[in-house]
Amino acid sequence: VSTQSTGDRENQLDLSEENLALKKVATSSSTIDGGAPGNGVDGDSDGNFYKGSCVSTGIQQGKSWWSVDLVDPHNVGHVILFPRLDKNSETYLDGAVISVGEHKCGTVEYVENKQWYKFDCEGQSGSSVTVQKETGYLQFCEVVVQAAED
Repeated sequence: VSTQSTGDRENQLDLSEENLALKKVATSSSTIDGGAPGNGVDGDSDGNFYKGSCVSTGIQQGKSWWSVDLVDPHNVGHVILFPRLDKNSETYLDGAVISVGEHKCGTVEYVENKQWYKFDCEGQSGSSVTVQKETGYLQFCEVVVQAAED
């Protein structure tokens, strides 16, 4: 995967930096329709859910969540979340909160057909990254975690 650009500097994506989450152990509140937690860190950001590389929790009482264990604490610069793109996924992602450890990096404000969401974690230290939604399904296709610059 290479650099992708939308024209605005704020939302440029440099995927040449190491992905701290790649192939790490991921867990979720539940799994449905083959949306295993590990799909979110398999290196495949394809937004078509039916190609088998996206995450999906079921609907349960309480929050839906997904988390990746980074093993060691890292100072995280950015978390990049790739949404499901094969259908209107607003209800699956809007309002989801991205956190490093206990530090909130940001909240997804759903935009139809947006290719990725990039969150500035301001170098916060943590050994896990979590995506959490208050209610309903939680679906997305990849999470990339990049270290803060020295």
